[in-house]
Amino acid sequence: MMDRAAGLLLLPLLLLAAPGCPTDEPGDDDDVSGDDDDGGHFEVPLAPDSTWPKFRANARQDGRSWVTPVVGEGEPWSFPTGKGIFSTPVVAGDGTVYVGSADRHMYALNPDGSERWAVETGEIIDSSGLLDDQGRLYFGSGDGVLRALDAASGDELWSFEADDPSVNDAFINWFEGNVAIGPDGTLLVPNDNWFVYALDRDTGEVIWRFETPDQTWSLAAVDPDSGDLFFGNNNLLETLGDNLFQVHADGSAGWSDFTQGTLAASPLLTADGQLFIGGFDGYLRAYDAGSGAEQWTFGARDHIYASPGMLPDGTLIQPAADGTIYALAPADGSVVWAFDTREPIRSSPAIDADGTIYLGSGEGRLYVLNPDGTLRWAMDLIADGRDDLNASPALGETAVYIAGESGEIFGVPYDWCLRDEAADDGRCIAGPDEDLPADGALLLYTTPFGAAVDAPPDSVAANAALAFSLFVREGGDTVLAHLDSDSVAVQVTPPVPVEVTVSGDRRFLTVAPTGRFAGDDDDRLSLRITGDYLIDPDREGLAFSGGEVGGSFDEIFEMALDSGGVGDLPLPFPAAPGDDAGTLEMYRLAAPLPSILPSYNQIGFDSLHYLVGLVEGDGETGVAWVVGGVPEEGSGDTVVDPTTATVFPLSVRWHDGELTLSSDAGLPLEVMNLSLSFRSFRVSAMLGASGQATRDPRVLTTTICSDITFYGPFLQTLGFCNPQTDVLSAHGTTLIRPHGAGIQSAPAGVGDVAIEVDGTDVVATVTGSSLVVADHRVGLLLVDAVGGEPVNVDYGSLISWETADGGVLESARIDVGSMDGHHTLRAYLMVDTYPVAVETVTLD
Repeated sequence: MMDRAAGLLLLPLLLLAAPGCPTDEPGDDDDVSGDDDDGGHFEVPLAPDSTWPKFRANARQDGRSWVTPVVGEGEPWSFPTGKGIFSTPVVAGDGTVYVGSADRHMYALNPDGSERWAVETGEIIDSSGLLDDQGRLYFGSGDGVLRALDAASGDELWSFEADDPSVNDAFINWFEGNVAIGPDGTLLVPNDNWFVYALDRDTGEVIWRFETPDQTWSLAAVDPDSGDLFFGNNNLLETLGDNLFQVHADGSAGWSDFTQGTLAASPLLTADGQLFIGGFDGYLRAYDAGSGAEQWTFGARDHIYASPGMLPDGTLIQPAADGTIYALAPADGSVVWAFDTREPIRSSPAIDADGTIYLGSGEGRLYVLNPDGTLRWAMDLIADGRDDLNASPALGETAVYIAGESGEIFGVPYDWCLRDEAADDGRCIAGPDEDLPADGALLLYTTPFGAAVDAPPDSVAANAALAFSLFVREGGDTVLAHLDSDSVAVQVTPPVPVEVTVSGDRRFLTVAPTGRFAGDDDDRLSLRITGDYLIDPDREGLAFSGGEVGGSFDEIFEMALDSGGVGDLPLPFPAAPGDDAGTLEMYRLAAPLPSILPSYNQIGFDSLHYLVGLVEGDGETGVAWVVGGVPEEGSGDTVVDPTTATVFPLSVRWHDGELTLSSDAGLPLEVMNLSLSFRSFRVSAMLGASGQATRDPRVLTTTICSDITFYGPFLQTLGFCNPQTDVLSAHGTTLIRPHGAGIQSAPAGVGDVAIEVDGTDVVATVTGSSLVVADHRVGLLLVDAVGGEPVNVDYGSLISWETADGGVLESARIDVGSMDGHHTLRAYLMVDTYPVAVETVTLD
């Protein structure tokens, strides 16, 4: 099915973590979870003096630490890595912090934030490690390898390579889930190849495999007495099986259940036999762990990614992607209190021995709440726009540790913002209130990184697609409300044609000029956005429909238009094959809207690379060819991925610094093993004279769910598609820079090329070639010879080639039988992103 690391730029769709331990003796009335505090702190063989030895901290996964915080020691610090971080740190008894990064390294940091050691892997790391009672650190990575290291030195003791995904007809064998440990020391590790493994921790040998219907990111809660484990699964289709499992210690199946939505969160198991887990259908569910009988459900306003935690008195703490932290009674799921924030929360709560709650948010903010739900204090940790703190915190003796999308690991002393020396720290926010108005309907300008802010920026690019998010507040709480698509109207001054799209979840809307915004005499733009919002809808999972008008909004946004002042496009279009051609790189994508996308693919988007070669044009309009890229082993430089299925054309527009790459005529693509048809695809950026983006580019994609083969009705059922328009849209950003020097020359060894029509195929025949196909991505690009626009067909699946001895290119062809009518085309043979040959051909 779908994974966080594969896929196309932004997938407007789709589909397509955390720590703690209790302080009271088992059996005490206020210790519902039941982990031991007999001096060893844990009921399974975790590092006995560790303050946070695994994701969710202990076997039952209540997110509670046995540590009473030591206040008043140390200063805040941060440690930068090369890419974003989604994984939760673990903390040894001596204060060493271990955390993995998307830069492919596992880091060990000293208590002061300095590096002790770093170990490189073959892919990104977005899962947490585990520290056991024998001085070992175990962790998995995206290269399909689970490693056992000596925690002190970082030396590898053994490694285990997961089965090839083809064994289960899966697509990848990444370790994206975390590591658990059973009472006998057996390691319990899920993999994206649809297996959950039980491994011998001394040798890495497989004890048993449990097959699931899809990838498993949910970490098993373990019953320390029976060894039974409980975990969720990503499966979304009931026809394929269930997605919540009890598995016995010997690997045999217990009970199972199906919920409508991925279960990525890790469950919480109490000593008295309750199991709690939240899902992507927006519900937290309570089960009887022994029988699997559902006891109650609680519905949030958006999906649930974060795992639940538990206060010492048994109150459940459940954050949700709707931006709210809920405190719920474990007996019936009733709301005890709720604390609202502005952005999705995927970070799972860590709770200290006093019941103080710690978690990160999409605002880049560390929140610290009192047990009664009031804000104790908060701290803005990331100043950059790429600021999600989607990883979960870990608790040490003197500090809380958390990492984020910026690639930094932060150490923050307990109650830092309440200390006198923090009086001038502008990052600190005082309690006890929420940072939102008490009442009213708000339509807030939303940055390409998904931040809903009180005021728009001073200026925007004239080609930018703009986003705005809805918040409705009543009685001091954020309430469930949706944009009424039919009522939304946008008045643009000065007037220009725009496309207004209400998102699939109806929480945000986008306004994109079909060309570019115009300014008045003072070069300013004004948008007046009006409409109604709906409340009290019918609900099935996150599919909301119906409802009644709850009120209206009428907002005016005024901004200056920013001109880059750059004349000619700083990268060249080739006048003919053989000329130098400009090439760009799009990388570090972020897709914060809708909120479901980062939950499926945050760190995967952040790791994607796309190379954009300029094929033809007149300096103002033209055609580009996009090919998926990968970091080169050793250098880390981005190179073309010869195996990528991501190849597609885009139209190019350039105006005085404004670069727009788009497809408005439908863009069929093979995405995450699905065939999707994008109604529109648009990247808008401002480039400087060097070809580097000078401000955050905008990425906007839309598709019609009913146009998606097989999965369309399924996505509608999950609530990803606007029930009034059937549109699924995504809004975000990407970094853009010249690829290498920004100039590419014709690749060597192509030989002579002849391009002609053969029945329903366009065929490029190559003679005298020494070009090895396995080292390149060979393609064929078709451009309408009359209009100059690229022809949109499914290039990734329709292009094929033949090779001679040694894998040398002999011919390439594309089936255009699905095209209707008479067409005169310019057909290009593409090698990577370079047009090596062109011929005008006619299709009958």
